Amino acid sequence: LFVTAAIMAAEHLRPRMGRRSLLVPALLAAAAAAALTLWEQATSSQDAAFVAAGLSRRVENVRDSSAIAMQGGSRRQNRYNHPKKWHVKYHNQNMKTLALHVPNDAQALFFMPEANLEDWSHTLKLSFPEGEDDVVTEEEVMEYFTTDEYKPEAVIVGHQMPHEEVKHAYVHFSCNADAKKARKEKSGGAIGKASEVKAVYTDEKKWIRLRDGVNLAGGFSWGKRARWMKAYGDKPYPGWGTMEEALPTGSRNHWYYPE
Repeated sequence: LFVTAAIMAAEHLRPRMGRRSLLVPALLAAAAAAALTLWEQATSSQDAAFVAAGLSRRVENVRDSSAIAMQGGSRRQNRYNHPKKWHVKYHNQNMKTLALHVPNDAQALFFMPEANLEDWSHTLKLSFPEGEDDVVTEEEVMEYFTTDEYKPEAVIVGHQMPHEEVKHAYVHFSCNADAKKARKEKSGGAIGKASEVKAVYTDEKKWIRLRDGVNLAGGFSWGKRARWMKAYGDKPYPGWGTMEEALPTGSRNHWYYPE
């Protein structure tokens, strides 16, 4: 506004042609100085208002030395000072960790329980009342569990573990379905001189050891045998060896058979 007024004044006071005058430059300089003064006053008032609004933040955070700081972190500094775990700078360390330790995804191999007995067992373990645990014969047990629908493949009687006080008998069937039917229909009945028999499912690995004459006690220096290990010895089931390729899913229809 002041500049426009100065120009209009200069137009009215323009001297005659051919003569030089210092009036116009003087008016222009005065107008520019006045405009600059007004701009400085307006700017100073805005800064004062912004500082006053920021005083509350300054009081809340005494560590802030600036009254107008926004307390914002630098993303670039965080990326530099706190790189991600799989940053390229950690590549060698990550490869060494994977080589010396078992990955979390493979930890499940050390905690795999055996297959559910009710769904996979072919063998029943028989218990008798006290004093009647050694009065039945293999023929009596075989005859008792033989029907038109199922028949045992093998029977073992009079087996006793070192820590047990009584003896047990084992009845093995060709499939899990026959074992289920036999347990449902025959458990609780009388066999020969035994007044009652109690039948429960047992681990197939125990049956394989009994069948092959391997003692059930001992040989477990590292605790229970892993699910992928055979009933005895140091060999795993097919496809579970260290240097073996895993078998395709569904290629085996039973955990223990064929051995």
